[in-house]
Amino acid sequence: MEQQTRKEQENFYFRLRNKMDDFLKSKTGKNHQYAKYLLFAPDVFYLLIQVVRDKRVSGKDKAMVAGAISYFVLPFDLIPEGLIGPGGYIDDLVVASFVLQTIVNSLSPEIIRDHWAGDEDGIKVINKIAGLSDKVLKKGTLPALLKKFQK
Repeated sequence: MEQQTRKEQENFYFRLRNKMDDFLKSKTGKNHQYAKYLLFAPDVFYLLIQVVRDKRVSGKDKAMVAGAISYFVLPFDLIPEGLIGPGGYIDDLVVASFVLQTIVNSLSPEIIRDHWAGDEDGIKVINKIAGLSDKVLKKGTLPALLKKFQK
């Protein structure tokens, strides 16, 4: 059962990686206002998967991370990917970055560094994405959404 779940997560990661690569090579993707952030979507998803498996992470923090993973894979959210394409992952990235920042603040940043697969510093990327929240989501929307992950 766990092997099947792991395989499904890996498949989602690779589908997301291919989708983002194709989108960012397209004219629309190259000109997308959040293109430089969308590039990190697969790496952030991979990080979430690895963090939820890390034995150093508390059960409470794992529950928040699992919520962020669910937000990534569910088809309907604030900015649905199914309707607007890969650009719709921007809200997923913002939610994931806030969840990950919470973990960094309650644990060691090493957990993020140990599992980050991207080229840039993972913590800097997460902070950069988190800074998008006011641009991407209306004020007050993100805190209300994040409260759902903290229950």
